Amino acid sequence: MGMFKDAPPHEHPDFTQLRFMAAGSPSWWKQNRHKVFAVAGLLAGFWLAGHQDSTPAAPAPGNAPPTATAPAR
Repeated sequence: MGMFKDAPPHEHPDFTQLRFMAAGSPSWWKQNRHKVFAVAGLLAGFWLAGHQDSTPAAPAPGNAPPTATAPAR
């Protein structure tokens, strides 16, 4: 919208169709970034999944889990 009501909005002549004509074809990064992020995500997921221990570490001294003994009466 123009600054005044009697001046209708118009496109700047230097920026007409800039995204479609003057910019040219998309770069390699713009065409393939979804593939790069997919591969990076898969590699990170496999790396994280491969570093999980199947057995928990021994508890620190003083933090032993409660024993399964009968309650005292």
